[in-house]
Amino acid sequence: MTAHFGFRPGKRPPPAEGLPLYSLITIVRNAAGTLERTLRSVERQSYPAIEYIVVDAGSTDGTVELLAAHEHLITRWCSEPDGGHADGANKGVQAATGRFIGFVYADDWLPDDFVETSVAALTRDGGGGTPDFVFGDLNLYKDGVYAFTLRGDPDYRRKMSYRVPMLNFPTVSAGRHVYERAGLYDTGYKVVPDSDWLVRVNKAGLIGAHDPAVGYNFSFGGHSTKNIGRVYVETAQSIVRHGGDPVKTWAHALVRIAFHTLDGMLRERVSLRTYTRIRSIRKAITG
Repeated sequence: MTAHFGFRPGKRPPPAEGLPLYSLITIVRNAAGTLERTLRSVERQSYPAIEYIVVDAGSTDGTVELLAAHEHLITRWCSEPDGGHADGANKGVQAATGRFIGFVYADDWLPDDFVETSVAALTRDGGGGTPDFVFGDLNLYKDGVYAFTLRGDPDYRRKMSYRVPMLNFPTVSAGRHVYERAGLYDTGYKVVPDSDWLVRVNKAGLIGAHDPAVGYNFSFGGHSTKNIGRVYVETAQSIVRHGGDPVKTWAHALVRIAFHTLDGMLRERVSLRTYTRIRSIRKAITG
């Protein structure tokens, strides 16, 4: 992973020595309205050994100017057309030099200790060695207002033969070796290259650990949340392609598409407070 494409150096101070280097990556296209919040959350990180890489897909809305004004936070960045989200993510990973790699998206923001808690979890030996990757809990926001939290599933491996359980990809931090063994993101998946990557990571025998101390603040309305049907179709295609149970996989996908269609209709018709209460009641009933 040595390609650097059209990257230019930023002005971020050198990372602290003596600690594992963490490569934090942002993929962005035309997000001038939300990117500054993302950048400020990177600035507030408590962990001192971070390189921050930004891959911009040729934005035209002021994003590039915003990045230039915040070069003191950035280690290296580029702005050039790419082949979509997976292609941009691959550029970032290939430019990374850290022992650990993670992402923060341009609509989202990090708790101040995100990198610190992620590195602690990645270097903690639970008795069977350190994990290959870690994941946490996803705090969902609608128009900046907290809605609910999606808890990570510690028992995820048992379910990977027919679905991708709650691994909360934005919270994932992985060792560099995970990309070397499982590969980069498949650009053939336009909505869920992250789910396909997790399927391949699991197939390669790489082990993840859930740590509830790892949190991430996620905004509703991004690319994947607007294309929920395609999310489940592409995920099912990936699982079956990599040896999953086709009948169980497609049955699960169709049920989830129907469920999320109804869920989306409900979300559009009631207040956020009412919607959150209904979700809580439903979760208490269904588990």
